[in-house]
Amino acid sequence: MTKVQNVAVLGAGTMGHSLAQVFAQGGCNVWLSDLQEGILQKAKKMIASNLKTLVDLDLLEANQPPVILDRIQTTTKIETAGKEAQFVIEAIIEDIAAKKEMFSALDRICPPEAILASNTSFLDIFKFVETKRPDKVLITHWFAPPHLVPLVEVVRGPLTSEESIDTVKAFLTRLGKKPIVIAKFLPGFIANRLQGALRVEAHFLLDNGYATPEDIDVASKASFGLRIPILGLMKREDYAGLDTVQRNLNNRMYNPPEARGSSKTLDRLIEKGKLGVKTGSGFYDYHGKTAEELMRERDIKLIKLREFLRELGELP
Repeated sequence: MTKVQNVAVLGAGTMGHSLAQVFAQGGCNVWLSDLQEGILQKAKKMIASNLKTLVDLDLLEANQPPVILDRIQTTTKIETAGKEAQFVIEAIIEDIAAKKEMFSALDRICPPEAILASNTSFLDIFKFVETKRPDKVLITHWFAPPHLVPLVEVVRGPLTSEESIDTVKAFLTRLGKKPIVIAKFLPGFIANRLQGALRVEAHFLLDNGYATPEDIDVASKASFGLRIPILGLMKREDYAGLDTVQRNLNNRMYNPPEARGSSKTLDRLIEKGKLGVKTGSGFYDYHGKTAEELMRERDIKLIKLREFLRELGELP
């Protein structure tokens, strides 16, 4: 395939609007599609807000947001979004039937050379999507917010061609991302599996009264969380000494908690309507701040940390 220039993003929610921004900032022509015009208008406002944050932090020239926004067109018709696309990514709900229908439609609509990608976190799309181009079907799993987090996990299907993998890796690298290739499907891939193990342990501590949410956050941020951006997990073991790591693995006093699929603490909060940032409270009370205000605060901190790690050579 020639250099990817035309991109379609299906689904304009939390991930989709940010994905469209990534591609537009990378100079691509982007069609952003969703079922409702209201969702699309909100997405454009979110992208504009994200770009303003970058300008405020001197990471983007003041004249660039209008140029970037002009590269993004919106539509409620996937026929319009996909007809000239070279790379397509769906970021719709995690539902097998919905994704199967979406890929079938995209296969009919998109040019035969177009690569079709899913942003799924856990679904094995290779078992149920049906297209005439299985060599061009893969997963690109991004992390929220995609316009700030560098990692993209590229997951190869049993029939995905090496050419498709190479094209997507080169494309993502051009966009300033850090792609890694997962050789075959595994639910959760790498990062979500690691996060999932931490989540099970955190809720075990909460549900059994060992710690508060604040305790858990301080413990994670002020200890291993501080090391992770510099050492990761495996290099950390080199620093600890692999003989020490082996002894720790042999420590029978620690048994990981069973993944029960539920949490008493979460159940209580949800019953009270405390769903997190989107409702103004969850484990924490956000004291009347809007979701937009809170996400802007988060993004500014992420950007500053990312730029610092780039200076250290730890991120692309």
